[in-house]
This record gives sequence, C-alpha cells and structure tokens, in this order.
Amino acid sequence: MTVRAPLQCVSCESIIVTRTQIGHRDVQSHSFPCPQCGITISYILDLDQKQADFKFRPAQNAKWVDSEAGAIATLAFSDEIPVPVDIPDHFSPFVLTAFNFVDRDDYRKDEALRQVWIKSTFQFCERCRIHFERGNWRLFDKESPPSPDRRPTPSSRVVDLYNCLQAGFSKFALNTQGRQQRVIQRLTLARTISAPLYTQLVEYCRSNGIIRALWTEIANIRRLIVENYNALQPLIQTRYWEQRIDVDFFRLSDKRFNPLRQLYIDTFETLCRLMTIAIGVEAIIHHGSLEIPASKRKLTLVDFQALKSANKKYFIARYPIADLFLDVIDTELRNGVGHHSAHYDANSDLVVLYDSKGARRVTRTMPYTRFCDCLLQLFSAFELAAMYHHSVHIDLGGRF
Repeated sequence: MTVRAPLQCVSCESIIVTRTQIGHRDVQSHSFPCPQCGITISYILDLDQKQADFKFRPAQNAKWVDSEAGAIATLAFSDEIPVPVDIPDHFSPFVLTAFNFVDRDDYRKDEALRQVWIKSTFQFCERCRIHFERGNWRLFDKESPPSPDRRPTPSSRVVDLYNCLQAGFSKFALNTQGRQQRVIQRLTLARTISAPLYTQLVEYCRSNGIIRALWTEIANIRRLIVENYNALQPLIQTRYWEQRIDVDFFRLSDKRFNPLRQLYIDTFETLCRLMTIAIGVEAIIHHGSLEIPASKRKLTLVDFQALKSANKKYFIARYPIADLFLDVIDTELRNGVGHHSAHYDANSDLVVLYDSKGARRVTRTMPYTRFCDCLLQLFSAFELAAMYHHSVHIDLGGRF
C-alpha cells in the first residue's frame, strides 16, 4: 500500500506531495530537502501491522495539509525498496521493482532470518560473547546450554559462538560459499605446509594483543551493522535481483550518513588490521617463513602491522587473496570520509569528500546510494577477513 499525503514547508510554504510505501516495521522515518528552499523536512509514520493501520506524527520543518493544489513536486519513499531516481507519479517502488527478483521467496526467507537476528538472536550472541570474555562460564552455559553428552570447555564454547556469529552475519554480507571456502583453504594450507610456523603465527597474534583487540573491534562493527541495517536493507534486497543494478539510478529513503561514515571508517581500519593475520598465512604458504619479502628487506609481522593502509595494499596485491580484499581498500575514499568536513548534501543526494590533508578542497563526490553500496562491499570483505581471526582464536582454545 502507498499512502499519498501533502506537506507544506514551514519556510518557503511550498507544497510537496509525499507518496510513502508502507513497509513491515512498526515505525518508518523519511527525510528530504525541500525542492524549493533546500531545508530538510522529515516525517515519521507509526504502523500497526496487526490492524493494518498507520498514523503520521507531526512533521519537522513542515506541516501536513489537506490539499495538493499548487504542489511543486511529488516524491516517493520506501524503507524496504530502493526507489528509482526518475520514478513516475502514480507508480510505487514495489510496482517498478517487483519483477527484478530471481526468486522472491529466497529473499523473503533470508529477510525473515535477518529480522529475527536483529530482534533477538544477535542480543543472545552478545550476551554469550560478554560472558565468554569475562570467563563467566555459568552464565554462558545458562544462555547456551551444552548438549547432555558433552562437557563444555572454553574451546568448545568459542567454536559455538563463532559458528553462530558467522552464520548470522553471512546473511548481511552475502559472500558466496566459494569466497568463504577460499579463506578456509588458505588457513588449512598454511597449517599443512608448516604446522610449527602456523603455531608461531597463532602465538604471535595472542602475545601481541591482536586477538584481544580485534575481538572488541569486530564486535563493535557487527553491532553497528545491526543498528543501521534498516538504512541499508534496500541495497541488500538488490542482491536478490536478476541483474546487478547501477546504484546511481536508485536512491535510499533513509539517510544516515553520520553513523554510516563512522561504520565505514571502523570497518576499513579493522579490515586492514585483520590483514596482518591473512598476510602471515600467505607468508607461510609462499615463503615458508613469517617474514614478508620487500624491495630492500624482509618485513616481520610487526613491521607489516605498522604499515599505513595504502602500503599494505602493495603486499596484498601480490598474493592470491588480492581479489577478496584489494578492491574495497580504497584509501582515497577512506581518507575523504574521515575528513571532518565530509558531509551529506541533501539537495544533490551526494556525499561530499574533502582533502584529507586539511585543505578545504573537495576531492570527490559520490551519490549517497553508491557510498552505502561501497560500505556493504567493505563489510562483506570484513566478514571474510574476520574468519582469519576466528580460526586463530579457536586454535588458541579461546585464550586471549
């Protein structure tokens, strides 16, 4: 169902007609710049899914009016479907995208799993994670009772925890099984080629605090993905369409640049730190050593860990894992997003990025939808990289 309702801007008094496609949540929120004066107008709907009813809250920077007379624009919104940029009036986003699915039932099934994960399962995993971190085994086993025929250990508990987390977030990252299997194969190959070197790598990760630090960072990123999933859901949906879309021709109705920019930065930095384990694995496979050949010397893992992200890319490009991670390590985008002046421009629907060295010089702009798509691709690579951490932590028996 699509609800048509006119708003009047409190500043320039222009009339704008909103066409809101009702979704499946309890609350929907949307915002947009006034097409006439540019101020940001936002509105919220409270939905009663059981009674199939809805109610608009008072809008911000606008007021609801009864007449569409003199309206200067008609704008469409949906919190579940990407909205085509040039959507015709009287057409809903659903009508224009309904036939894009390869299998709509697959999407519905996976989306139901994601919603259950957000509403309950993730919080269960978080409780177990905190109990594990504190060594509170009684509460861990209360939350996640072991099977009657198995005596739980820290090792068995961390295996169960990571299996649950990786299964849940695989529905958000949407990596193929082939990509996941490649990470598993690299880890297995390193163990096979030199078990002593692999043990050295595992102990290095523990003794240098890498496992402990990444444990916290990975958990924070996953929490932020859960908290901001609603703003990214329409792009997740497009992964179930027959053809990969050009995201520049679609827009997202829920704008959350500030939290998403922080999520992008945190994910980027943690991914680059996870590459220390990945490169250690590749060094064992290709060089029979934990040292990485450079132009004039060999780098230790400590040296590699200290490199800037741009320099790490040079080494990642030399190994078979390059196609899994290299494309998303966009240092120009990361530096631009991290600049304090980076912002979302509502009038153009563009993310505006500035010179990372401090000059107030615009170095890059990109459509907001494309930025969100870059974030999803980065998160997918991050989930692959997190498999290295989880595998090493399991090999440590859950020790930090």
